[in-house]
Amino acid sequence: MKTREMKVKALALLALALFSAAGTVAAIPKPGTCTAANQGQRVTETASNGSSRIYLCDDSVWQLYAICDNRGRCTIVI
Repeated sequence: MKTREMKVKALALLALALFSAAGTVAAIPKPGTCTAANQGQRVTETASNGSSRIYLCDDSVWQLYAICDNRGRCTIVI
C-alpha cells in the first residue's frame, strides 16, 4: 500500500512540475517582423515568473538565442 501511495505522489509531483514548466514558456515574436532591415536585432520575451527568452533575427527568421532564469542567468543556445 505504501509503495502505491509513493508512486501516486511522485506522479502528481511530476505532473505539477510539467504544468509549471509549460506555463513559463514565452511567445516567439510575431512572424513577418524579422526582415532584412532589422537583421541581428534581439528581442526579449519575459514570462510571468520572471524568466525570459531572447530571440535573434537571422535570415528573416526569429531564432532562439538564449534562455534566462528569473535571476538573470542566461544560457546561450546558438
